[in-house]
Amino acid sequence: MASSLHQADHYEVLGVSTLASDDEIRQRYRFLALAFHPDRYRRNSEHHHQAEQQIKRVNEAYRVLSDVQLRSAFDASRRLLGGVDPGIGRPAASVYAQSLQDMARASQRLAQVEQELLKSRDRLEKYERTNASLSDRLTELEQMRSTERGAFEVEQKALLLQVEQLTQDAHTQGRTLQEKLDHAERKIERLQQEAERKTALIDRMNAAKAAWESSSQSRLDSFNQRIERLRAELEERNRQLAEVLGGSKLLQEQVTQEQRTAQHTMQTYSSALSFSETEAARLQIELDAFTATQQRNHALMRLWQVAAIIGIANTLILLVIVLQWLRGG
Repeated sequence: MASSLHQADHYEVLGVSTLASDDEIRQRYRFLALAFHPDRYRRNSEHHHQAEQQIKRVNEAYRVLSDVQLRSAFDASRRLLGGVDPGIGRPAASVYAQSLQDMARASQRLAQVEQELLKSRDRLEKYERTNASLSDRLTELEQMRSTERGAFEVEQKALLLQVEQLTQDAHTQGRTLQEKLDHAERKIERLQQEAERKTALIDRMNAAKAAWESSSQSRLDSFNQRIERLRAELEERNRQLAEVLGGSKLLQEQVTQEQRTAQHTMQTYSSALSFSETEAARLQIELDAFTATQQRNHALMRLWQVAAIIGIANTLILLVIVLQWLRGG
């Protein structure tokens, strides 16, 4: 028993002072027993062996210092020896115990780092799974976007083709209306020329009247009556011509209105890309209105043609009357 008491300084082994209480010694022993447990150092055989040796010293030191009698005997022998271990030496035992304690702390820190590393790996795997799920979702969204974009481009091309076709139709209708307007203007010019010829004929008839006044009052009266009838007929023709001109002007205004309507329709067609179905219905309504307007224009044109034919017929009748009158004179 005396030999075991002088093998090491138990206070140095536990790392407590000589005045430490039983609770301090017990707490220190629990800490060192946990820190130098051999199972914590299985990875390294040398450290495992050192831990076994140190846990034996710790157990021996606690066995002695936890017992009142053994501690008293150890304290007495320690005072006799001056507090120095005769075999190993106090400073060496203290340094060795401190190194083992540092090794235990490092082992604990290594275990904590390994646990943190495992947690980090778990989080990393979780993040990778989340990233893979997000990548799959992103790929799916990209495919949906590509599909929708393709459908939109196809629909856009179809609408552009429809707008181009409608624009061409509007241009064609505008050219047709312009040609009709030009034809009407040419007819108006011919009517004006005919009116000028009629005016020239009246002038000649007035000259003939002046010549005939010197010959006979009776013939003058007859001639005046005929002149008055011719003037009345001419006024009637002029009135009909004015009506025809008014109808032509009205037709021109309607053509201008139709051109404005066609321009407005073209502007409306340019916005058909965003609301194609509603615009198509509205365009159909406008097309019906435009068709009805064309029908009215055709009716006006037929009316104008009838008026022109009547004017030509009246002119021919007037010429026949004049020729008969000249032959009768």
